[in-house]
Amino acid sequence: MKQLTDAEKQELETKIQKEKERQQNLRETNPDLPESFEEASAKTGIVRKFVPRRFWKYGFLVILLCLLAFNVVLFFQGRDPGSKKIINVSLMLVLLLLFNHIASYFTTKGWKSWVMKTVAWVWMALVLVYMYISWVA
Repeated sequence: MKQLTDAEKQELETKIQKEKERQQNLRETNPDLPESFEEASAKTGIVRKFVPRRFWKYGFLVILLCLLAFNVVLFFQGRDPGSKKIINVSLMLVLLLLFNHIASYFTTKGWKSWVMKTVAWVWMALVLVYMYISWVA
């Protein structure tokens, strides 16, 4: 690491001080800035609380439920009576995603969380075994 001389240190300190003064001047002259942090939080607080967490939680749930409905319709329409494959793999994968999403985002405490996480892990194991057997056989 380079050692600074006294002159370089002094020059750097003056640059830092000028930049601080410039930023303070911009803060004081900007009419769009709110007076306090509480005012700024009041304007944007609802958006910050709602958008990232809830959008992912409920938006992905809606997507998964639409995929599930689509796969159930396909399952009943395109079922071949002579086929050895009993269940479509995409239906099982959508259920796997749905169980994992519910276990992760909707049940966080208590016995419900334990049950849903167990169901999600058991379903994941069953899907992997089913996929292995259906591809090998």
